[in-house]
Amino acid sequence: MGETSAPAGSRWGAPDALRRFAEAMFVARGLADEAAAIVADNLLHADLRGHASHGVTRIPIYVERLARGVVNARPDIRVTRTRPGVALVDGDNGMGAVVADLAMKQAIGLAAETGVGIASIRASNHNGPASFFAMQALEQGCIGVSSTNSPVSMAVWGSRGRALGTNPIALAVPAGRHASIVADMSSSVVARGKIVEAAKRGDPIPPDWALDAEGRPTTDPKAAEAGVVLPFAGPKGSALAVLVDVLCGVLSGAAFGRLVSNLYADFSNPQNNGQFMMAIDVAGFMPPEDFRRRVDDLVDMLKVTPRAAGVEEILMPGEPEARTAARFARAGIPLPANVVEDLRKAADAAGVAMPPLAAEPLA
Repeated sequence: MGETSAPAGSRWGAPDALRRFAEAMFVARGLADEAAAIVADNLLHADLRGHASHGVTRIPIYVERLARGVVNARPDIRVTRTRPGVALVDGDNGMGAVVADLAMKQAIGLAAETGVGIASIRASNHNGPASFFAMQALEQGCIGVSSTNSPVSMAVWGSRGRALGTNPIALAVPAGRHASIVADMSSSVVARGKIVEAAKRGDPIPPDWALDAEGRPTTDPKAAEAGVVLPFAGPKGSALAVLVDVLCGVLSGAAFGRLVSNLYADFSNPQNNGQFMMAIDVAGFMPPEDFRRRVDDLVDMLKVTPRAAGVEEILMPGEPEARTAARFARAGIPLPANVVEDLRKAADAAGVAMPPLAAEPLA
């Protein structure tokens, strides 16, 4: 679900102004214009869809890692087509969004040739919202799949120690009359970035999100940061995280499990994230218009099922985010006070002007 509420004291920024600001920040730290635009679009995609934990709040840590030389601003990304429909992408420690964007384009191109295209990525970095890449396949009449592994912050089922990342996966399915179906979810109860943001604001978290360092449920986000995030649905989320790490880390030759370096804590080593992109050309199975009609029929069936008490409408995956995006495109993107301050400090250090921000929604 999108985060449609704004914390008290938030400032509101126009999406285009924030996008230009993000581009300027990344160019100031060495990215080429095209690469800076990809990373900026990736972050704004998250903010517009209501997932602020993966939005412009990430600019300060991204530019710090670039400034320290922990991330390669001008990577030599290498693509090896090992077999029909398969590509291995070595990101040369480049920005994760840039590497994954190229890889998804490779997967889509391969799908046009063989019906299914897969790009396996190594030597990458944090790549933002997975839906940004999965949704690129929609424009080419494909089903898109995107996933990434991440630094350990989650318990494997039955443990209280950090063993897995919150390893997200996104799937995007084209439809006709209805909006595309887009599911983007971490394998944890909540993305760890939401705990990080709650800790910065001093807000409590629900007691089922995380355990503290002693293995006890906690509502203190700082205690949660020192402990572990919990997998969703217990062993099911844990199993999904393991399988995503196999696809992203083990299969690609990237780091996996505790070998993935921490984005915020390790400034000596590359993250070496592994990522997995897949595109499925529906035309290999039936005419695309028939597929979209069948998806619409499924959505129609689901939306008319009897609603549970208190539920006003049956929503499909991605529908809340699409509505949030439409709202924030008009009203602007809300930025909590702590995020504004972090951006201001990073902007001052980079010599980039902050964009104008308003105290109220823009529309």
